[in-house]
Amino acid sequence: MKLHKYILIGCLAGTSMFTSCYDMDVFPQDKLGPSLFWKNEADIQKGVAGVYSKLYGGYMGWSKYLLEGITDNAYCKNGDQAAYRNMQMGVLEATSSGPIVSAYSDSYKGIAACNMFLKNFSDAKQNAKLSEEKASQYEAEVRFIRALCYFELVQRYGDVPLYKEAISVVEESKIKQSPANEVLAFIHEDLDYAITYLEDKAYSDGHAVKASAQALKARVALFQKDWPTVKSLTDEIIASNKYRLADNYNSLFIKREGQLGNPEIIFSVNYLNPDVRHNAEMELYYWNAATPTDDLMACYEEGDKRKKEWYVYAGVGNKVWTNPFGEQAETNSGTETGWILVKHLDKNNPETYKLTAYDFRTDNNVIVLRYADVLLMNVEAVLELNGGTTTDSKVLGYINEIRKRAGISLLTSVDLSQLYLERRRELAYEGLRHFDLIRTGQAETVMNNLVTPAGKCSFKNHFYQWPFPQSEMDANPMLDQKPGY
Repeated sequence: MKLHKYILIGCLAGTSMFTSCYDMDVFPQDKLGPSLFWKNEADIQKGVAGVYSKLYGGYMGWSKYLLEGITDNAYCKNGDQAAYRNMQMGVLEATSSGPIVSAYSDSYKGIAACNMFLKNFSDAKQNAKLSEEKASQYEAEVRFIRALCYFELVQRYGDVPLYKEAISVVEESKIKQSPANEVLAFIHEDLDYAITYLEDKAYSDGHAVKASAQALKARVALFQKDWPTVKSLTDEIIASNKYRLADNYNSLFIKREGQLGNPEIIFSVNYLNPDVRHNAEMELYYWNAATPTDDLMACYEEGDKRKKEWYVYAGVGNKVWTNPFGEQAETNSGTETGWILVKHLDKNNPETYKLTAYDFRTDNNVIVLRYADVLLMNVEAVLELNGGTTTDSKVLGYINEIRKRAGISLLTSVDLSQLYLERRRELAYEGLRHFDLIRTGQAETVMNNLVTPAGKCSFKNHFYQWPFPQSEMDANPMLDQKPGY
């Protein structure tokens, strides 16, 4: 089954489309209801594709890279990304625009799509005469996506409204938030189902597989500090021998260089030219919208290939640099920190340097889960279970695989501070740094010691959870605002 074939179907999934989280355009029974749709397996495939399409927008697709702008990794200048800079400087309010609002509403759009699919699926699978095995695989994919959406919410907001089934009328959406542990338990139910029924094969075509669910469950367990579960799940993925580190970094992030079928990718949000594209190259490179900080650059060791491959120095305020062909290349805007990000740029393609503005829109897939992260999660779990340090050769082998690819010295022992540092280096500009700082309790110390071109940053204790957007508070009077906001 091909995800891309039906990638633009959208509402044909029979999904509720939220204009905000609760302002629903209820499922159009007159046009796409069970009497006219959900008749065969092709309809089901379109429905699944509609669910996957909810990952393109907001903070599960390429916009997740911009979350670096609220960490010590990046600085966002004025313009569309000013909300990130403001958050970095200590402005985090219920009325904040940008990620505060979009991450909430976009996650619930995904959840609504999943719930509506599942509502119709019991009849659809009978109409299509699916085998139990095939039906369980389709359901497992959708439940994996629902778990991903709910986890995006819990990481940011903690307690959130929990909708286990499709909503028929808007009034049903007006409920109090559920405790985070109840939402997390529901996430684990979905992921356990997905692990049981997703195909046990290497990830390849945009559809979640067993390891996708295992890796996501490990990440959830990491957030919960459930170290035995993290270790068990990552051990299983490693032992499957279906994944390995990519031979080079460009093949991970650039479709033209070998992203499709890459042995390191475990799940990604897949795009397809010309209709399903995103703005990562345009925003992060051409506009220099989230420039790497000196603080990030200082964390790399001498000779680290990642620093050479992913960043170039042009000088503060400048926009000209020397590309891999030895030619001068120019961005549209000068870099605020002196550094230019090229991690997600197709920099080895000479045609790239002929592009301007919106020509930079790309269909490179956005990685959600990859094998390097699995290795690092395993190392962290072992360290937490063994007093914070280890000389175990197997565990050292995992982190040294990553360091060897980067061209830096191998370790003979490892502790948590070294592990955190390696995560920062390896996973920079992949949208994980903020959540690493939150879950490890380092955010206050790290951010309050950071100085950017806008000045000294500020992180208050209650920032560990984001506020509910005021628009959602207005729409759902049952919500209780987070403490401190």
